[in-house]
Amino acid sequence: MQQRGEKGLWVLAIGISAVAGFAIAGFPGIRSQDVDSLPTTTVARSGASATSSTSTSTPSTSTTSTTSTPETTIPAAAPIVIVKSPQELTVRVGNGTRTSGAAAKVSEQLAAQGYTTRTPTDAKVNDVAATTVYYRGPHQAEAEVLANAIGLSAMDVLPITDPSPIEPDGAELIVIVGTNQAG
Repeated sequence: MQQRGEKGLWVLAIGISAVAGFAIAGFPGIRSQDVDSLPTTTVARSGASATSSTSTSTPSTSTTSTTSTPETTIPAAAPIVIVKSPQELTVRVGNGTRTSGAAAKVSEQLAAQGYTTRTPTDAKVNDVAATTVYYRGPHQAEAEVLANAIGLSAMDVLPITDPSPIEPDGAELIVIVGTNQAG
């Protein structure tokens, strides 16, 4: 009985070795010219649509069929940012120039766009060349939207520094008006 069991183990070991050998060698029974005739499926994604095509070719003939699939959106690797609406944000505008009323003018413009504004004030300095939008905490995206609303770019958006250019008075966003928007 024991010989029969040992023989079964040997057969099993040889079978496993053979399968492993075929796997490592790439199944040598398939010649390279045969590999070209195996069906392949390619899925190409460009933009938001996906196309799938299947081809089979032999050394003498080739057939291809293409099927379009419905539009597919592939999620981005970046985290999803939820931007608050202007009505959910509070903004305080500071005048960084010597032009009287510059902060009030920008504050009125923002209020007309739905932002909740605090009383405009003078900045700690009055020689600011370029208007800058500052944000507190996680409000960078909202600051960029606000900057765009007053004709600025994302390059004009910075986190609030310590000390702040003006007292925020509870505002999530601060705008310091520079001479480029004071007129």
